[in-house]
Amino acid sequence: MGFVIGSFRAIEHLGAAGSGHRTSPFWRGEDARIVEDVALTVLPVESSPLVRDTVDSVGAIRHPHLLPVSDIVEDDTRLALVCPWPRGGRLIELVRRRGTLSVGETVTVLLPLAAALVRMHDAGVRHGAVCPETIWLDARGRPLLGAPAVGLVVAAVVGQAALGSADVAPEVLRQARTGPAGPAADIFSLGSMALFCLTGRSAWPADEPADVLVQSAAGQWPDPPDDVAPAGFVALLRSMLRPDPGERPTADAVAAQLAAAGSVAPEPIRFGAGPSPTPASSKRWRGWADHADEAPGDAPADSAAEPGRTQDSDTDADGSQPGEAPRVRRRGPTARLAVALLSGLLLTVLVAQVGNWLGDPPASVTADSAAEPDWTQVIADLDLTRSRALAQGDPALLDEVYLPGSAAAAADAVMIDGLVDRGWRVVDGRHDIVSVQVLGAAQAGGTRVAVVDTLAARSVVDGAGGQVATTTPRGEQRRVLVLTDTGAGYRISAIEPG
Repeated sequence: MGFVIGSFRAIEHLGAAGSGHRTSPFWRGEDARIVEDVALTVLPVESSPLVRDTVDSVGAIRHPHLLPVSDIVEDDTRLALVCPWPRGGRLIELVRRRGTLSVGETVTVLLPLAAALVRMHDAGVRHGAVCPETIWLDARGRPLLGAPAVGLVVAAVVGQAALGSADVAPEVLRQARTGPAGPAADIFSLGSMALFCLTGRSAWPADEPADVLVQSAAGQWPDPPDDVAPAGFVALLRSMLRPDPGERPTADAVAAQLAAAGSVAPEPIRFGAGPSPTPASSKRWRGWADHADEAPGDAPADSAAEPGRTQDSDTDADGSQPGEAPRVRRRGPTARLAVALLSGLLLTVLVAQVGNWLGDPPASVTADSAAEPDWTQVIADLDLTRSRALAQGDPALLDEVYLPGSAAAAADAVMIDGLVDRGWRVVDGRHDIVSVQVLGAAQAGGTRVAVVDTLAARSVVDGAGGQVATTTPRGEQRRVLVLTDTGAGYRISAIEPG
């Protein structure tokens, strides 16, 4: 049975990772305001101080392949951590639906997640919940690891069993008497996840933690088959699954070996008919292409052009009343098919993109990564990241949109601070891009790109999700953005009149 908490509706109980653990806190939910799927972690309301402290303490750890906690809501009995549910769905549903992944597809998943773990381990934090159930894919096949705070709070409030047993390192289950497990436990779980991609089976045939302890004590250690991948890749997996945590490679070493010349080249993730918008148990077609991709680090058309213009209104532009969930326009079957075909074409450039995501592309794809950027996608990604900053009230996200010190960044930061002071946020601040034209190099460096876009009326809501205003819509307008390649992606250094 589902339930409602805040503006979110819990729809489907997902069970524990790898089992049907009754105390599992994991749900697939829906943001009722914008009809978007979300991942909910539901805990007793008494855990609120611990949850909020944990989210605050690890919230500064950011990486393009780590999902954020986008909201925390609570009622009289429950608290829910809210995370995005990316368009490609979870890795576990993908493998169950279409079968095992190729070695190249496995590298596409493994390499960015190893880089994300490098960021976490450098910050002194163990993720603690690396498994197929906590790995998502966006609509382009980019892997995204679940929010760091989720595993930490679930282990503390519910217990390790709620995080599943099939991919856990045994030292995690022994830490009550041997001391806290270290980053090497994440490496074991990452190796188990890779084994699942290649064979459909994780490290342990275990539904309960006790099963893992018995199997590991008896010497029944996971051992990847010789013929599951090239010899070098199998050797890497075996090193990640070693019994002694001290003999496992670091996340940095795993990423370096995967990206080394001569290693297996990444391959696009094959979704089949298209990314799965919801778990396989759901029969609903969500129309995943109706919305831009929401992966962290994916990034406005014109950013500071309308710094927070809002108008109080008795009726939204879409016809809904204040406080009422906005009515969402659905695409027809023909439009959905066309978008699905276009999204399928995007997968053909994924090999080149994997290296760009990490900032240090594998040698096998370096030549492709030097090709002319897809400027329309660059603009859309930047616009999406700015929209996330407005929705989350987080000006720190603007660092993924603008170069430091830009006037546009300062204007947006002031706007976000003003919204936060009033307890408001913009639900969806994205622009509708009409055209993108490259004008050439800028005098001070970078690339000048002319962008024509429109801006529909967007809902401004308070902390309870009730609509308090709408942004002012406008028609087509032309801006010239100066874009600079920072090595970690393009950033806007200036916005010029069109």
